[in-house]
Amino acid sequence: MDIASRLSLLFGTEEHVRMRRQLVLFREEVMNFLVPLGVPTAVPLEDYRFICSGSLCEGVHYPSSDDDFMLCKNTQLVVKTYIEALQSGCLLMVPSENSPGYCLLFDINHSCSENVIQVINGMPFLSSLLFKEVNLLEGQSIHGPCQSRTIGGYEYDFAKCFRCSFWPDIATSWAIRTRHNGWPSLDMIQKILRDGCHVVPVGDPNSLFRDHEWRISFSIAERNLMYSLNHTQFLMYNLLRLCLKKILNIRVPGVLCSYFMKTTLFFTVENTSEQLWQFDNIETCFKSCLSVLYDYIDQGNCSNYFIPEYNMMKRKVNSRNRQPLLDIIGILRALGIIGTIHICKEEYILDENIPFRGMELKLDDDFMKSNHTAFAINRITMISYFLSKTVNIPITTLLCKISRLSCRHLTGVQNYIFRRGIVSCCQIVMNNLWSGNESNRNNYFLHKSVKCLLRIGYSVDVITGKLTAATYMYLVGKNKSALSHIRRLLSEYPPYAIDNSPNDIKQSTNMVVMCSRGYTMDYKIRHSWALRYYMCHELLNAYPLALQILISTTEKLLLNPLSYTYLLESLCYIQQQNQNGVKKSTRCLVSLMEDPNHEEKLMTEVNMCVGIIKYAQGDSQSACRWLGSAYTMKDKLLPPYNESLGRSSVTYIACLLNKHFYS
Repeated sequence: MDIASRLSLLFGTEEHVRMRRQLVLFREEVMNFLVPLGVPTAVPLEDYRFICSGSLCEGVHYPSSDDDFMLCKNTQLVVKTYIEALQSGCLLMVPSENSPGYCLLFDINHSCSENVIQVINGMPFLSSLLFKEVNLLEGQSIHGPCQSRTIGGYEYDFAKCFRCSFWPDIATSWAIRTRHNGWPSLDMIQKILRDGCHVVPVGDPNSLFRDHEWRISFSIAERNLMYSLNHTQFLMYNLLRLCLKKILNIRVPGVLCSYFMKTTLFFTVENTSEQLWQFDNIETCFKSCLSVLYDYIDQGNCSNYFIPEYNMMKRKVNSRNRQPLLDIIGILRALGIIGTIHICKEEYILDENIPFRGMELKLDDDFMKSNHTAFAINRITMISYFLSKTVNIPITTLLCKISRLSCRHLTGVQNYIFRRGIVSCCQIVMNNLWSGNESNRNNYFLHKSVKCLLRIGYSVDVITGKLTAATYMYLVGKNKSALSHIRRLLSEYPPYAIDNSPNDIKQSTNMVVMCSRGYTMDYKIRHSWALRYYMCHELLNAYPLALQILISTTEKLLLNPLSYTYLLESLCYIQQQNQNGVKKSTRCLVSLMEDPNHEEKLMTEVNMCVGIIKYAQGDSQSACRWLGSAYTMKDKLLPPYNESLGRSSVTYIACLLNKHFYS
């Protein structure tokens, strides 16, 4: 296997990178679609435009990749001339004399709040420091121009900024300088000039006015340039970042950052022939980039790609750290790519015994569990929360819009995983239906919301969607319709598709393999993957009453879809007083324990479900007996399943039933 192919295994194939970027664009489009509707978000977005930035936005998939975004104020622009500012009520950019790439914002019209204004020589200027402090919310911290916040276990950096209506004079030389190798293209340059730039609230750390200055940001331009790179150039960027994170920053910390690596790559690509950047020449490309970086450090001068006058290494590289950095880069240049990766302790990529296809599947599975995929599903959950709180927008229009967005930007497994999140909307809206806090009119619209959500989830997630639909019908007292959904589910999809007990990488890998072979989405879902039926304490009212006792004792519960199917079928028969039906469903449930293909943890779950059925029938002694059996099997549960049906839950339920029936 050649070096370029091995790097693709480590950093992603061209297709993987394309999917990552598409998901970022989808995330950005969904956010900007929802904000005007007044959807509540974890970060206040009113009057702002959401713009993704950072390395994740560029397609980098690395544990330390930055998930950054900018919030651009829609109602306030930065203009170039005094007349424009006076006529339009916008902020006036005043370039900093001693700090290239930085500026002051003159509030000529007094349009900003007084608590963010600093008067300098009798003139009101918007202070970058005060602007960040005033906008800082509880749980946030300031990090450079950004406000950092942990949301859903992930750390996000977001910078509130202003858009410039012009291309700054200090960056004019970038647009007109001679390029002998055709990168970036003339069309790309024109696009970057049209998109413009932004100013973010951070000053030059070496300036006397650092608390008042704003930095000119070219994040959109950098994103466009990254997207215009070929795959060899993208791999080189990842390799340079790997050298930075694993070697340079460990041996000589606090000097270089990933932006230096990006700048090095941009200048190298611009000043070398396109013919050089081929897979066969990747070793030469690596050494060329290291040579450019070596010269920057040796001279102590790394010009900003857009602003040549801005030396980003000023006061960073000094006599103490220069020689150690040069020595390391010299060693890396001599070792080449393979030796460098060995030093970075990524030896597995050099193993000739690793099958290429298998590694590619592993990468795809990692991508499905990445931050952006989790964010996408969380975004659907946020939408469902919004739907449960208001009926003032056309819900059908909103959901159709989201469906179209997902189809346009997501393909294959990613599209399925994202749209599957729509099913979770039903549970949140259903919980609100029976919370007793809504008026009859709101309940009517919420019922319509559930049906709209069910139609989308039913067509996309053929297993969980049908189970959710059956649960809804059971809750509204339509047991016949619920049983119809259950029978259709059991007849259309064989047990090995519904009862997917392990639900691990093997199943997701199988699905990805079928994606590559051209199978339809319906076929792939039927034959590869069924997610467990997720229940949580916060949505207690969305589940059958007989299950609420169980769920109320634990934070979350994940039931095997087949065991939940038989449990729900039994509860429907109990409502219909059909004892034969209850016996038949219970027998099917118990028979799962006799199947050698099932794991031991399913036996505990079956005992729990049968105990719930007996409890719903009023047979307290049998219920306690089955729950007691589940208790004796508790030690066979495997994490994280142990969290849901562990010792405390089973013990509490058994005690509750004993107290209720024998006190």
